[in-house]
Formats: sequence, C-alpha cells, structure tokens
Amino acid sequence: MATAETAEEISKKPEVRQALSQTSGPKAGTEKVKAATKDKFWFVTHALLIVGCAVLYYLVGSKLIPVPQNTVDLSRRFLRGAALIVIVLAIAKAISIYAIGRLDDAATRFTLRRIEHLLVVLVIAVIVIGVIFVNWYTALISVGIGSVIVGLAVQTPMTSFLGWIYILIRRPYQVGDRIQIEDATGDVIDVSYFDTTLWEFGGKYLSTDHPSGRIIKFPNSKVLSAMVYNYSWPLFPYIWTRLNSTLLTTAIWSSCPEQCRKSPRKKSARR
Repeated sequence: MATAETAEEISKKPEVRQALSQTSGPKAGTEKVKAATKDKFWFVTHALLIVGCAVLYYLVGSKLIPVPQNTVDLSRRFLRGAALIVIVLAIAKAISIYAIGRLDDAATRFTLRRIEHLLVVLVIAVIVIGVIFVNWYTALISVGIGSVIVGLAVQTPMTSFLGWIYILIRRPYQVGDRIQIEDATGDVIDVSYFDTTLWEFGGKYLSTDHPSGRIIKFPNSKVLSAMVYNYSWPLFPYIWTRLNSTLLTTAIWSSCPEQCRKSPRKKSARR
C-alpha cells in the first residue's frame, strides 16, 4: 500500500519547484554542470575541425596546394562556411550541456532542445546560402522572398507554428499535462512544431476517466482561438467533484459520519 507523501517530498518534485518559482520568483542555481566524457570528445573534435579548416584556408590562399586559380575563391568560401557550421554546432552543444542541462524539468529540457535544433538548422541554412551566393545581400533577399512565398502557400501550418511558439512562451500545457480543448480531452504526450498529440481519456464510449485507447491530434493553432482547461497544476493536483449519498429516515444516524467517509472511497475506487 502506497504511503502518503510528505510536504518535503512533494516540494522536491521538479514540477512543484517550478510552480513555486513562478509564484515566489526564480532562485539562481549554484550547482555546477560538468560535461561527460563523450561531450568533451565532441568539443575536441569540433576544435580539430576548426583548426583543419583554418590550415586548409591558409594553404589554399598561399598556393602551397596546387589548386586552379578559378577555384581558389570557391574553395576558401566553402572552407569558411564549413568552419562557421562547426562553430555553430559547438556553441549549440555547449548551450545544450551547460544551460539546458541545468534544468530539472525533463519536459522543459526536451522542448528547449527542440527549439535549439530548429535554430541551428536555420542558421546553417543561412550559412549554406551565403556560401552559394557571393553577395550576402542577394542571399538575404532570396531568403526573404522565399519565406514570403512559402508563408503564403502554407498559411495554416505557419499559424500552427506560431501556436507552437505561443505554447512554449505562455505554457498553457506541456508534455504530461491532462487538458481539455474544445471536445478533445486527454494527456499530452507530444507537442511538435505543428500539432499536439493527446492520449484520450473518457470520450463518448466511456463514462469514466479511464484511457479510451485513442490518440487525438489537433493543430497548435487551436490554442490561439479556443479555451484550454489544464487539470495538472502541480500546487493543487486535484479536481473537486460532488458525490451524492442517500440517507434513509430509518438509518442509524450515529453511523452517518463514518458512512459519509467511506462512500467517497468506494466511488473513487470504482472510477
């Protein structure tokens, strides 16, 4: 039989600590984060790649390597782009370890790493375009025009992407929360760039709050226009309900308090 948690045990939970920090203000962490051995290996690998690109860049420019003159500029552009990409990956790795790794909440770490991966892809795409196009101004204009065309062509997915950003900033729900949005009710099991996945509980086939076995997906744009009911606030993880009990006039009134205490336990056990 599970024992009741004490207040100290509850206060040590990451989600409870986060909710308390929202009401009392965040406290600066003093714990140092250390990189694992494999992470140090990746940092050394990045440093060696940057050094290699710098050496090749110098050798190509000084003509110590026999490269045709018409390909010297192109080779140096590719080497600059490769070095910048390696630097971006190294910075992203450091942020993932020393900044995101300090967070206690696994859901927050997962979300921030997903944002980081998206930003890394965008930055690398800009670097690649800058390597292909000699003129950065032309590259930025091309990216801007392409973004406008894509935005007009996929307006609904872009709205869902903005809804994903809203979910990250305002946090109406996160992975693990039990929510209701319009007619959909369930536990959040994934929040992707464009949609949210729920593991449905209840539903039209069940009269209880047990899982129905169905998966519900809805676009993230729903949170911009519909009310979200979140059942998972860590500081008060309960839902008030009303249980009706019938007392007959022939009942033994002295035993009524004990019967009223037993009735909710029996009904909650059936649920």
